[in-house]
Amino acid sequence: ARLSSTSALEANKLGYEVGVRINIDVLNAQSQLADTLQKLSRARYDTLLAQLRLKAAAGTLGEEDVLAINALLAER
Repeated sequence: ARLSSTSALEANKLGYEVGVRINIDVLNAQSQLADTLQKLSRARYDTLLAQLRLKAAAGTLGEEDVLAINALLAER
């Protein structure tokens, strides 16, 4: 999804530069990319949270699990 939105933005920018697209096309593509990135971030966060909740419910959640999740979140 990220690659598709990024490609669409680049194509619209190029189209604008050569005169076959208008500014609103570029703005819409930028908005779509931002929306895609937000949804990907939310899905990633939800997955990590679900993993923590599952381990907590199973009684296997430990400090190392929380540290691992923190490290994954810090990568961004």
